[in-house]
Amino acid sequence: MKNIITYLFLPLFLLITGCKREDDFGGGGDLQPVPFTIAAKYDAEKLGGKKAANADIILENTSTGDKIIGKTDANGELKFEAILPGTYNITAESKMTKQEYQDFFGSSVASSEVHFGGMQEKVIINANISSTVITLSSGRVGDLVIKQVYYAGSSTTEGAVFRDHFLEIYNNSEETIFADGLYIALLEGNTNSNVASYTLANGQYDWSQSTGNNIGGTANTDYVYANIVIKIPGSGNQYPVLPGKSIVIAQTAINHKAPYDNLNGQSVPIKKPELTVDLSGADFETYLGDYLTANGGSPYMYDIQNVMVPDMQIVHWAAASKDLLLSPTSRPAFIIFKASPDEVSAFAKVPSPKNLTGSLFARIPKKMIIDGVDTTDKELKAPKDLPADIDATRAFIKDETGAPYPDYSSYSIIRKIKEVINGRVVLMDTNNSQNDFTTIKANPRGNAPL
Repeated sequence: MKNIITYLFLPLFLLITGCKREDDFGGGGDLQPVPFTIAAKYDAEKLGGKKAANADIILENTSTGDKIIGKTDANGELKFEAILPGTYNITAESKMTKQEYQDFFGSSVASSEVHFGGMQEKVIINANISSTVITLSSGRVGDLVIKQVYYAGSSTTEGAVFRDHFLEIYNNSEETIFADGLYIALLEGNTNSNVASYTLANGQYDWSQSTGNNIGGTANTDYVYANIVIKIPGSGNQYPVLPGKSIVIAQTAINHKAPYDNLNGQSVPIKKPELTVDLSGADFETYLGDYLTANGGSPYMYDIQNVMVPDMQIVHWAAASKDLLLSPTSRPAFIIFKASPDEVSAFAKVPSPKNLTGSLFARIPKKMIIDGVDTTDKELKAPKDLPADIDATRAFIKDETGAPYPDYSSYSIIRKIKEVINGRVVLMDTNNSQNDFTTIKANPRGNAPL
């Protein structure tokens, strides 16, 4: 049985009713509750490290999924006099109006509402560990947002496998925005949380150890690292995105519901068209044939070019794949960013600290990021690629109960609808993917249910 326990007053006792203790928290009958305190504060560098009073805190037991929900007090603390030992994921969030932000921090902000978020994963609570500090940051609220990520793919025997992957970018503003020159990147990171000599304490790569990345700790806080960087073409005003409209970037811009011939002339059947999507109307496709040929390789047999759909420009490619795989297994983070061609050409290229003689990854300044989303699995086997002020948590495809859908399930993550203003859909954008995204059957230019 899974429970949600809500704390309304502080200090508070952990009350367990209706279920056995071991049923609720995955422990044995000999587990003894311990005191634990969560201190929430705002980012020291950007927000002065002020105490985060009245912040919403959620503790989720990683073994059982049981949740404990509470709020910090005036000192920014949530105190438990007795909580069962275990491993927990802890998220914190709060929001302020524009005026509240100005009154509290003494500076102005453009947004009418500011959201803050923070997360600590796999926090151990026991008799020897009695407290933790969680930092809340406010991310950039962009006009362009990543709306939909279809990384799962469809059936390997009756669908299109991973050939139908796509990304959707949405104009969440009231003004027309030109997509020309927008960069999309897939980030590199450790694929497990094992702590090693080349990692940080959370298992993520310690990029300061990478050859040629001698910039100290800022290597891990001020930059992200990409194995793929692609760019929307255009001279500056060729590809307008109207308010409330989106662009679809396909791996391969064909109708994946219909059979076709691959580059070897072999017929590729689709047994169940309803499992996949029609991407023939995509705005852009990521065709790698010319890029691979120019670099001494050969095109992937299933990478069919649709000459009616503009090709994305290949800026950096350190991935082993011959096509744009949004990956149902490695769970990368995705970002969109703006920069001048000169700035991008000046990006440092560094190896991962795990393999100093391996592939080189593009070092992208965090300040250039417009939007980002971390994807993951239910078990959080890999550490986050994105800093918390870009994405406080993560998203993954899951059903109504929170159970993850399997790979090749035809599902995608998509932003929830915040409101509809004069017919224009406004999407959730709190820089917290756990809150902002839900799951639908992949549907290019579709919307999440209201």
